Amino acid sequence: MNRRQLLYSTLAPAAMAAEPYKYNLRYAPRIGLIPELPIPRQLEIYAEWGFKAFEYNGLPRHSNDEIASFRKKMDELKMGMGVFVVNRGGWKTSAMVDKQYHPEFLADVKRAVEIHNIIGNECSTVTSGVGVPNLSFTEQTRFCIEALKRAAEIVDKTKLMLVLEPLNIRVDHAGYFVVFSDHAAEIISSVNHPNVRILFDIYHQQISEGNVINHIRKYWDWIGYFQVGDVPGRKEPGTGEVNWRNVFKAIHEKGFKGILGMEHGLSVPGMPGLRKCFEEYRKADQFA
Repeated sequence: MNRRQLLYSTLAPAAMAAEPYKYNLRYAPRIGLIPELPIPRQLEIYAEWGFKAFEYNGLPRHSNDEIASFRKKMDELKMGMGVFVVNRGGWKTSAMVDKQYHPEFLADVKRAVEIHNIIGNECSTVTSGVGVPNLSFTEQTRFCIEALKRAAEIVDKTKLMLVLEPLNIRVDHAGYFVVFSDHAAEIISSVNHPNVRILFDIYHQQISEGNVINHIRKYWDWIGYFQVGDVPGRKEPGTGEVNWRNVFKAIHEKGFKGILGMEHGLSVPGMPGLRKCFEEYRKADQFA
């Protein structure tokens, strides 16, 4: 038995769900929760636990042939896919805030459509980038709107939704431009295109502004995707301060049919941590 076979033999049994479970919402584990396993096996484990979707920020790093192989496994398991990150410069200034970087951003959007045509994901994350000191807040906001209007033209005839993600600057992304829900809503409402919406990451918004349920309700019409992560620590539900049963209930009561990406780490490493994580989602999902 080689090392990989040994890994399968020791990890796979622990991954099996105790019994089938049907979730009220479309939670989507991220690829990489158990990075030792090949992506197709990760998808199999997620499906065994009853998840109908997944997300994978790093998908653009793969070749088209690899992406096609992931699609084959998705179809076999009857799974959907949420986001991957579109723009290479999204964590820097080379994103939307400065017009000189728009050509690179729009090239990334075109590549995202190419990937979407292969894998059929529902949404892709776009990020504003870090604010720049030589431009005013108003100018940078205007450039974000302009970039997304041009991006909307690219995705207009597709089923791909671009979702702009506000990020917190207190813990993780110092200097990032779009931080608060109202600012994201100002940008997205100005773009005013059904294929461009907000990615409401509950981890980031709990840190940045709190009042999560009210903000979700207030900006509901502009939200296209959610991501999950408890605060502090960005681990699975049940490890921090967020009342996930109430948050998930509020989202469900609004009739949300999209995906909630599980973009967080595990509080316990390895397969025991994965089991703990998935069991916490089952608990939080029992809000009816």
